[in-house]
Amino acid sequence: MIFKYIGRDESGNPARGEVEANSEEEARNLLHERGIHIIEIKRLRTKRVVLKRIKPVDIIFFARQLSLLLRSGFTILGALDAVEENVKKPFLKQIIAKLREDIIGGESFSESLRKLGDVFPRVFIETVHVGEATGNLDSVLLRIADFFEKEEELRRKVRNAFTYPKIVVSLILIAVVFILVTIVPVFKKIYESAGVKLPLPTRILISVSNGVIHYWWLIAIAIFIIYILFRSFSSTKKGRERIDEFLFNMPTILGKIYRENIFLRISHTFETLIRSGISIGEAFELLSQIAGNLTISKAIDEAREKIMQGESISRAILETKKFPLIFTRMIAVGESGGNLEEVLSEMTGYFERELDSDIKRFVALLEPTLTIVLGIIVGFIAFAVYLPLFDMARLITRGGH
Repeated sequence: MIFKYIGRDESGNPARGEVEANSEEEARNLLHERGIHIIEIKRLRTKRVVLKRIKPVDIIFFARQLSLLLRSGFTILGALDAVEENVKKPFLKQIIAKLREDIIGGESFSESLRKLGDVFPRVFIETVHVGEATGNLDSVLLRIADFFEKEEELRRKVRNAFTYPKIVVSLILIAVVFILVTIVPVFKKIYESAGVKLPLPTRILISVSNGVIHYWWLIAIAIFIIYILFRSFSSTKKGRERIDEFLFNMPTILGKIYRENIFLRISHTFETLIRSGISIGEAFELLSQIAGNLTISKAIDEAREKIMQGESISRAILETKKFPLIFTRMIAVGESGGNLEEVLSEMTGYFERELDSDIKRFVALLEPTLTIVLGIIVGFIAFAVYLPLFDMARLITRGGH
């Protein structure tokens, strides 16, 4: 059971929050042990919200609010209390209440975050831990909010780039199916009644139309089975490795965009971690987790092992043969100059500009490509449908003579 309480702590400051206990008496005893004088306590009748992984947009809000309140002179408990009052989402309220409860119980903020399991990303937890240790939690929270904001912007940018082709391809498929199901059968009846010998393109089109009309359920089952098989394959470690390796080595501009997205995320995350005071070894461990591709994650793990043995970062990365030359060269410059954070910031900007440029180029190439594909499909259907009409016209002309 969960009990909500209002009271005062040993210093006379207002204290409020939630506590989990088997009875009201047990809840009162727990609060008494924490030095809280209870003014009001009541059991929450609402169903408990199951804690789930927090979304980036909520992390941004949470981190920015906490950073602002801490810089204004609030304690971490006071800041959490203020944020909880402004939050409307039930699950977020529950997370903050749980954090407050653990901190009141003697845990640090980072340990309280860690106890929530996978609710917060490890990057967030580790940077908070460093911020607590160095005494600059407010600036670290602001930096991590900027980091997740940039990550969300990057995801949105890539997602929006593929929205247009998805819509166009979907409309093409709908239009083709509509023609095959409604228009082609009409012409088929006309040709059968006229007894016209059908040319090969028309026979192919009618066969496809019959297949869609009479065996749509079989096509749907086949697509579903293929989807299930792919999901099963991709859920295995070996399957995921094969797919990630294919994606990472994919040719054409699509592969370039995919790789630039990965290296942009890595350079941006690396910069944020280094600026937050996290060690190189721990930073590489976190980079391996956020890379989003097992091929590059393995390369980062290999590089980390060599760095721990005393090898330079740039040399260790170069030996993996997975990072672009500009990445390793800029890291080498940062290492030799002692300004790795600034170099990583420059590299983040470089990959961001490259990604923007390639996304625009991809969209520019895609529009005429889709137009050509649509023209070929429509042209074939029109050719196959109207070709027998010329034979009918010739038959009618001969009959007239």
